[in-house]
Amino acid sequence: RMSKDLEPFSAMCCCCSQRLASVASIVLLLCVHAQGICTNVVVNRSSVTYVPDDTCQATLPEGTWISHHGCQVSHLEAITIAGPSTLSSLYVGARDLRQASILFVDWLNRKRGGLTVGARRLGMNLAWVDDARRSYQISNATARALRLNNVHFGVAGYSSRLTGYAALQSKADQMVMISAGASRDSIYHDNSYMFGFLPGVDDKKNDFYRSIVSIATHVDDVWDSSSSPDERPCGRMGCRSTLRFAEISNSCRDHLNEVRTQYFGEIHPCEKVSRKASDRELRPILRRLQANNITILE
Repeated sequence: RMSKDLEPFSAMCCCCSQRLASVASIVLLLCVHAQGICTNVVVNRSSVTYVPDDTCQATLPEGTWISHHGCQVSHLEAITIAGPSTLSSLYVGARDLRQASILFVDWLNRKRGGLTVGARRLGMNLAWVDDARRSYQISNATARALRLNNVHFGVAGYSSRLTGYAALQSKADQMVMISAGASRDSIYHDNSYMFGFLPGVDDKKNDFYRSIVSIATHVDDVWDSSSSPDERPCGRMGCRSTLRFAEISNSCRDHLNEVRTQYFGEIHPCEKVSRKASDRELRPILRRLQANNITILE
């Protein structure tokens, strides 16, 4: 139970904290602690290579920020979790994850008196290395964080894109890493060192699409039994049969089309737009989708 002085904070923070406590307990009980093997994942645009590093010092720009938040309870031993995060610029998702982690660690160390593992009481330390929100820096930031003194396991930052590279580095260093900010399923495939709290994006999309189809089918069932075809909300064809799906995005997710086709049949080609699309850019696209009888827009 969270103490009263922490109750005003958001449910997200509490949820993240409670889950992190459970994960920390599991990792401690299993005594998982793997030493880095000094192989660096190097990201160059979309390509990834693995480079031996005799110094075990992953190269980072001069002045790269490193942040610590530690256990200040003198009688407690402490475990340390570390990982990449965006420190040098405002990235709301990354900031929120750090703040939730700090709230949890302060509560764990000061209010709860640490974790109980057998007869031992253990506090927790946090450390982050700045990833600058750049794909070419994320793997080196991860490597540097995981190789800090006395790091027991890693924690990933925010976003599936960046965490995908961090996951590769955690596997190269054979270090367990947890993620509370990435839902792309491929991050966790074939990587026994990486696991996350969020449901996979494929699972979320399945639930979303299934709900749409279920509602449309329910409306058809209700009106079929109580009205003539001309009075039905979606006309004679019914709502279920007139579902038409399209996506507008700056990064089209064509890999989801197989899932979408299961629910909606033929899928309209993705309409790609710029990240900050203007009304002028969107208006002709929306007209085109309307002319193609699109009823579901993502």
